[in-house]
Amino acid sequence: MKTASQAGKSVDELVSQAVALHRAGQRAQAGKIYRKVLKSHPDHPDALHFSGLLAHQLGDEKTALASIRRAIEVKPDYADAIKNLGNILLGEEQHAEAERCYRRVIELDPQDSTAYSNLGVACRYQYKFEQAIEAGTIATRMTPDQLVAWYNLGNTHKIAHNFKQAITCYQQAIRLNPKFSPAHDGLCRCTLAREQGARLGRSTRSKTIEAYQHWLECEPDSAIALFMLGAVKGENRLDRAPDDVIRKMFDQFAPNFEHRLGQLEYRVPRLIEDVLRRRLEPAGRLAVLDGGCGTGLCAPALRPYAAQLTGADLSSGMLALARKTGLYDELVEAELTSFLAAKKQTFDLVIFADTLCYFGDLSEVIAATAGALRAGGSVVFTVERAAGGSKAPPYRLHPHGRYSHTETYVRSVLAAAGFSAIATEHQTLRQEIGRDVAGLVVTAVHRTAH
Repeated sequence: MKTASQAGKSVDELVSQAVALHRAGQRAQAGKIYRKVLKSHPDHPDALHFSGLLAHQLGDEKTALASIRRAIEVKPDYADAIKNLGNILLGEEQHAEAERCYRRVIELDPQDSTAYSNLGVACRYQYKFEQAIEAGTIATRMTPDQLVAWYNLGNTHKIAHNFKQAITCYQQAIRLNPKFSPAHDGLCRCTLAREQGARLGRSTRSKTIEAYQHWLECEPDSAIALFMLGAVKGENRLDRAPDDVIRKMFDQFAPNFEHRLGQLEYRVPRLIEDVLRRRLEPAGRLAVLDGGCGTGLCAPALRPYAAQLTGADLSSGMLALARKTGLYDELVEAELTSFLAAKKQTFDLVIFADTLCYFGDLSEVIAATAGALRAGGSVVFTVERAAGGSKAPPYRLHPHGRYSHTETYVRSVLAAAGFSAIATEHQTLRQEIGRDVAGLVVTAVHRTAH
């Protein structure tokens, strides 16, 4: 039944009405009109395009891609639809196809600076750094007042280890918006990388300290900036990274997280998988917790062992990506220590893959892990390895915001919590500014009933 506002309207007028409702946030009403139009005109390109965008906004990527692709089939020179198809593909990590979309948009409209900027991102994800820098540079020249273009180009230079150029890009983004936290974060990390590369001591990292201080001047309430400044200056006496810092940091990292790790030759999921393969039969009978699950990188390795696979993480952004794996039975947004403390004798296996590096003092989280394990249950985790001389502190907060731990300390904490069969392996976890990050892969069994 037609509403009074729809009566007598042409198809194009109905689509325009739906788009206006869509842009106003009235998605349900817009969707009804899109469906009405497509029922009578199934090949209307605008209705296909915008209904596809609506499906994307509602999380239905399959429908979104199919609808927008059909719009382009009907209207091959539909530049806006092609660009939006590229944007969705980019989010789905289909980088090569996204690149083709952006190149086609540029063919149709050589003045589309957004297409150039996004082309740079798509090329960066494929490690085509020369092409990525070229496209990103064109975007900033065409629209020098576009913050996102400078930020994207900065990210490309950072990942390519062109830290000086990355800093320049981030600085320009900050000039355009002094409260744009991701640009501040990128600037600080690149400055730190340059000073670490120059092997400057903690006390002489003046540029990094200045960068974090400037961030705090722009955003006085930034928990990340405050924590990281303390880490760089060696003044932070916290026993763990604050929850708010972890949450905000990983929400920010989530969209590009796995790509960033790929650049770092990240080995932790494979190391965990190797340990499990040597110690357990993949019978699918265990209650397994992936603690600090992130985007779900360990899920493929854990699933064969699990009758019930639970993931827990502080970051909702990370959990959204973990959900896309389809491998977890349950995903929980929670702080790990409190979550474990509430799960008495629940799990047979607990995994912490590159999670405990954000804890200095491990005693509480390991004790809570012991309480959450059934008798004979196991814990497997990684930590960054600190030098362990007799006078060495048990753990140390580094300028990059993560803790390292001595092997002696790790073993003592596990033993105090009732673990036995403690085994540690010296492994390289990843690369950091071209250097190996020394780590421990730790396994232990809880020896008694609770």
